[in-house]
Amino acid sequence: MMVLLYERDDDSVFRESVLPLFKSESPESVVFDPDAPPEIEAGATVVAYMSDALLARLLPIASERKWRVGLLPHPKMPQGRLGIGVAAKLEDAASDILSAEAESQVDLLYCNGEAVLNSVVIGDPFAEAPGASGGGTVPDRVIGIFKLLGKLRAARPQRFKISTAKDKQLETLALGIVAVEHGRSALLSRRLLEDSSVNDGMLHALIYAPRSVLAMLRFQFGGMFMPRPREGRSLPPFVGHIKTESLKVTAARAVGYSIDGRSRSESEIELTVAKRAIWLVLGRHIETEETTQESKEVFRVSGLPTGDVLGEMKDRPLPWINHASPSEFKDLFQILRDNGRTSESYIILTVLSTLLATFGLFADSAPVIIGAMILAPLMSPIVAMGMGVLRRGEQVLLKESVKAFVIGVGLVLLCSILVAWLTPLRTVNDQITARLNPTLLDMGVAVFSGIAGAYAHARAEVARSLAGVAIAVALVPPLSVAGIGIGWWDWHVFSAAGLLFITNFAGMVLAAAGTFLALGYSPFTYSKRGLAASIATFIAVTLLLVPGFVRMVDEHRIIRQIDGYKWEGVELRDVRLRSGRPVHVSATVVAGGPVSAEQIETIKAELEDVIRRPIRFEATSAIFR
Repeated sequence: MMVLLYERDDDSVFRESVLPLFKSESPESVVFDPDAPPEIEAGATVVAYMSDALLARLLPIASERKWRVGLLPHPKMPQGRLGIGVAAKLEDAASDILSAEAESQVDLLYCNGEAVLNSVVIGDPFAEAPGASGGGTVPDRVIGIFKLLGKLRAARPQRFKISTAKDKQLETLALGIVAVEHGRSALLSRRLLEDSSVNDGMLHALIYAPRSVLAMLRFQFGGMFMPRPREGRSLPPFVGHIKTESLKVTAARAVGYSIDGRSRSESEIELTVAKRAIWLVLGRHIETEETTQESKEVFRVSGLPTGDVLGEMKDRPLPWINHASPSEFKDLFQILRDNGRTSESYIILTVLSTLLATFGLFADSAPVIIGAMILAPLMSPIVAMGMGVLRRGEQVLLKESVKAFVIGVGLVLLCSILVAWLTPLRTVNDQITARLNPTLLDMGVAVFSGIAGAYAHARAEVARSLAGVAIAVALVPPLSVAGIGIGWWDWHVFSAAGLLFITNFAGMVLAAAGTFLALGYSPFTYSKRGLAASIATFIAVTLLLVPGFVRMVDEHRIIRQIDGYKWEGVELRDVRLRSGRPVHVSATVVAGGPVSAEQIETIKAELEDVIRRPIRFEATSAIFR
């Protein structure tokens, strides 16, 4: 027996478009009234053509009376079509029903007593943003993300108490919760829920609790530009996943929620699953898997805010960056406190690295200096200083790290001065010269080294990269050169190398503080005083580096102009410049025969015309045959 149920308002459409599809079955047609449902025998095939609202009233009745239900796509049934995988075209859906060999017993999800066709959305999790589903063109998704950004800035996480069928409890702050009976066709959760079935008696709840706007945007952009392969799907870190037979969500005050798009408001929301409650002819876009194994409850909520974090985030808009509590990072703070202390090993390593670096400088040996860079412990108190600058409550950390840093600087200067006094060499070689011309490029190296150092301290899995950071920033060698300058009583060597060291120091402290801020170790309002002082120092040092950078750019421009310059059978090669007034230019003059003094004077005059400034020209003659 087959009965076609439809809404009274759809009578003409039903008779013109739906009824002819089933003429071979000679079905009975009945207008469905949920308050007076038709008397249909158990086991009969009931085909429904109706809206989501009416379908939600039909399914519990069909479950109770054991009807075999098939669904046709109705213009006002988008949620039912998604949740049950019904084909978009009437002809295809009718074909699926008529050709179905058997129906399936599937679960039915209830929310506060109402049947759920697809999903329940509690609060406003912004889960249907373009990046989450991966639909639409890239420009559409970019526009959607900018719209999402405006919504997120006004969003306030709400406090929820959640309990499962196994009495597992959770109290957290979240933007919202999305609950579905399965993830087989729900567009919202399809890419997140792999272990999902339509007849396992379990529901899935996704709890969206980003701690910052950037965390949510990072997920959206990741979904847009870096889609994960099917076998590698996983939840973003700010989403919790609960799989259970029933779920109770309690809020301090009434919270807005929707059942398949229909708005409701309650302070207590209860979700339950009636296992294998209804016989359903599933659509072509959904699959069912028969299993005899008992489904286990899943409680993956480790990334959600709990404990003292709830107090920090309560009744506040979502911050731009994650604000984490000290209790979450106590291991890191302990490491930084240990690094900021003046220990015996710190003093010994500082002295050894200084001696190694100073002798390497005098020997003009890059490998020896690199060894000193790796050995030097000066970077640790600087990174600790970055955290001390960031958090006003960590004054002890700041004082201890400053003390350790000053002692380290004093030891480096003292040791390098003593070596300079005891060594009879007074030659400014290549390794020393390399540390006498600080520019904005050195500040860039210091900044990125500071970021890497802070990140390596914050993430234990990359701590092994600290040696590479130490080599990049090179704290001890320039300070050793400054000490050599004092020992030689050479102001130029001392000031230039000292400026390079201050550059490294200022860049690292500011970058470390900024990195810790970005990683959520302190809110910006709490840190702005310390950051302001660091930024002011950074700007002051940067201004001192500008002339050197301009000079370097100018020298490179001159070298490009005259290197390879040809004039009457003479070519200039290996051009080098030294700053001064006038500029000192040295080059190899390559010619087919000896070059006379008059030719050198002519070449000098030609070069002055090219670069438009006077020069001192040092020429080395080379004969090419």
